[in-house]
Amino acid sequence: MSTKNITSEQGRKILAELRKIKPFIQGSLSLTKKKCGNPKCRCATEGPLHETALLTWKEGKKTKTIYVPNHLRNEVSTWVEEGKKLKKLMAQMSKAQRKFLLSKRTKK
Repeated sequence: MSTKNITSEQGRKILAELRKIKPFIQGSLSLTKKKCGNPKCRCATEGPLHETALLTWKEGKKTKTIYVPNHLRNEVSTWVEEGKKLKKLMAQMSKAQRKFLLSKRTKK
């Protein structure tokens, strides 16, 4: 389907960028330090705490959190960045479409 009559040149450029989006996820990835829960571990007494990666997001008014395994940290970080890129492109596309719609209004 041609986008010639349903969006502007700017809109077509944004759509082209949207097509490049890779797997994404909404949320924030944060690193924190905590005890592991093993009473025999060094972190339970005097040693340094363990670094943990957590993905957080909102569902309604509740903040949800999920643990991110070490081997997936870089991948999840990429997903989060793609999610931010998608959100930005969606805002740009909405703005472009409003501008396009205004340009198509007929004068009375």
